[in-house]
Amino acid sequence: MIERKCPQCGSWNGNEDYCKNCGEALSHEVLEKIRHDKITQEAQNKAPDKFDLFAAKLKNHRFFLVRWVYQIGYSIGMVFAAIGAFLAWMVAMANG
Repeated sequence: MIERKCPQCGSWNGNEDYCKNCGEALSHEVLEKIRHDKITQEAQNKAPDKFDLFAAKLKNHRFFLVRWVYQIGYSIGMVFAAIGAFLAWMVAMANG
C-alpha cells in the first residue's frame, strides 16, 4: 500500500487520488491531467502572434498580386524546409 503525505495539509493518505482531509490532488496521474488541462487552456486563450495575423492577411488579401507573392514566398519556404529536413535525415543516417 502506498502512503502519500498531502503537500497542502500534511496529513497521510492511503492509495487515494485526492486527500481525505482537504481534497488536494495526490495521484501522479491526476496531477498530470490537471497540468495538461491548464496548459491546453492557456494555449486556447493565448492571443495570436502578430506574424500569424500578418500572414493570414496576406493569404486572404483582396488583390491577386499580394496573394500570389504570399504563395510564392510560402512555396520557397517549404522547399528550403524540405531540403533542410532531408539534410538532417542524411546526417542522422550517417551514424547508422
